[in-house]
Amino acid sequence: MLTVFLLAAATQVSFWGVCNRYAFPTQDKNTPEETSPFPPVSVIVCFRNEARHIKKCLYGILEQKYAGDFEVVAVDDNSTDNSAAIVEEFIKKAGGRLRLLQPGTTRPGKKDALAFGINNARYEHILLTDADCLPRSNRWLSTMTRPLREGAEVVLGVGEYAQNDREAFSPSPSPGEIRNGSGGKTSNSTVDHFQRFEAIYVAIKYLSFAQMGLPYMGVGRNLAYQKSFFQRSGGFADHTDLPGGDDDLLVGGNAEAGKTVCVTEARSRTLSRLSGSWSVFMRQRMRHQSVGFRYQPVHQLALGLIALSHGLFFLLGLFLLFSSWWTLALLIYAVRFVLVLIAFRKSGLLGDVAGAEKGLKEQGMTVWTLPIFDAMLAPWYLFLAVAGTLPAKKW
Repeated sequence: MLTVFLLAAATQVSFWGVCNRYAFPTQDKNTPEETSPFPPVSVIVCFRNEARHIKKCLYGILEQKYAGDFEVVAVDDNSTDNSAAIVEEFIKKAGGRLRLLQPGTTRPGKKDALAFGINNARYEHILLTDADCLPRSNRWLSTMTRPLREGAEVVLGVGEYAQNDREAFSPSPSPGEIRNGSGGKTSNSTVDHFQRFEAIYVAIKYLSFAQMGLPYMGVGRNLAYQKSFFQRSGGFADHTDLPGGDDDLLVGGNAEAGKTVCVTEARSRTLSRLSGSWSVFMRQRMRHQSVGFRYQPVHQLALGLIALSHGLFFLLGLFLLFSSWWTLALLIYAVRFVLVLIAFRKSGLLGDVAGAEKGLKEQGMTVWTLPIFDAMLAPWYLFLAVAGTLPAKKW
C-alpha cells in the first residue's frame, strides 16, 4: 500500500509541478497595444432559448475595441422563445456588424448550428463564445485573435464563472474596464463554489497539456481558430453522432502543437453564469464527459493516469494516516497541497499572489475548503466516468 501511495504521490507532485510551470505563464502587463490594421474576424454565437442572456452577450461583443472589421454571427438553433426577435431588434442598431442565421432542423447538440455559422462566416478568423457569456473586457476580441494574426491556427482561451451575476452582467463597463463579477453579495451556494473550483482545475489541465505540446481540448465559451483549420479537419464529421465534443474533440483530434497557442491574460477571458443547482451542473458536466471515450488514446491515457493517481493518493493516504507511516503521509499531503495552492494562485482567478486568501474568499473558498474540494474531485470524476456512459441528447 505504501509503494502504491508513493507512486501515486510522485505522479501527483510531478503533475502539479508541471502545471505550475506551464498552465498560467506570467503575463506581461506592459504589452503594448497593436495599432496596425487587423484582419477581419467573425464572432459566432449559437443560441437556443436565450432570451434572458442574448442581448447582454451581443452588447458585450459589439462594444469591442478592434482595429479592424468584425462581424457577429448569431445562429438561432430552433429557439421557441423570443430570442430571435431580440437579435433582429439588435440588428437595427448594430450598423451592419450583426447577422442572424437560422439553419433549420438540427440534431441534438449545437454542432449543426455551429457548423452552419462557421461555414457562412465571411472571414477566415473565427472566435467562438456562448450566448450566456460576456467578454471580461473590451479588448477580448483583439487579445484572443492576436495569435491568429501571428500565424497560429488554434487559440485556447479561459472561460471563468462570474462570482456575482449582478455586476458581471450589468450594462457596459467603462472603456478598458475588466469585468470580474465580484460586485455585490457573492453566492454562498456550495455547488457554485465547487463549479468555480472545478472550472479552474479543468483550465489548469488543458492549458498545461497544450503548453507542453499536447492540446487535447478547449472550451467553446472562449475559443478561436482559422476557418481553414475547421474545414481541413472536416468540421465535426468525425463525431456528428455525439451531441457534445464541438470544442474538445475538434481540438484534440486536429490541433497541432506548434500551431496552438494559449491566451490567459485577464482581458482575454469570458465570464459565464453559474449553474445554480447540482442537477443543472451535473447535466452540463455529464454532457461534456460523455465524449471522453472519443479522445485520442494518448490523451485518455494521460488524463486517466492523473485521475487514478489522484484517487489513490487520497484513498491510500487516508489509510496511512492511521499507520506508523502517518508522518510521511502528512508531509507528502502538505507538499502536494502547496503545489496545488500555487497553481490556483497563478491562475489569476483567486486574486494576486500576495492576496491569495482574499482571492479565495471572493471565489467562495478558503485555505480549508480548497483541499476539501480537491479531495472531492476523486469521487466526482468517478461519478462522471460512470454517468458519462449515458447518452446525452439535450442542447
